[in-house]
Amino acid sequence: VKQELDDLMADVKKTANSVRTKLKTMEQNIELDEETSGTSADLRIRKTQHATMSRKFVEVMTAYNLTQTEYRDKCKVRIQRQLELGKLYSIMKLLMSSIHYIII
Repeated sequence: VKQELDDLMADVKKTANSVRTKLKTMEQNIELDEETSGTSADLRIRKTQHATMSRKFVEVMTAYNLTQTEYRDKCKVRIQRQLELGKLYSIMKLLMSSIHYIII
């Protein structure tokens, strides 16, 4: 399960980097077109599309990071609970052996 999770996280990171690069390229192309051809309707549309995609990308990555943080926190709680249960089990064994020793 851990390997599968690591693979998925690596895939998300790779995809995010690819999207970031493409958005940056789009931005550079828009800036270049602005310098050469001024402001046409097509250019304004592309600028709006780029801004919308960039904003959506940030929203998606923020949600992804939040989900990762929530998962990590849940895992910490689960591990802590397991450790506490392990300590309780050890204490119970010690008490049972002490009671057994006292009875004998």
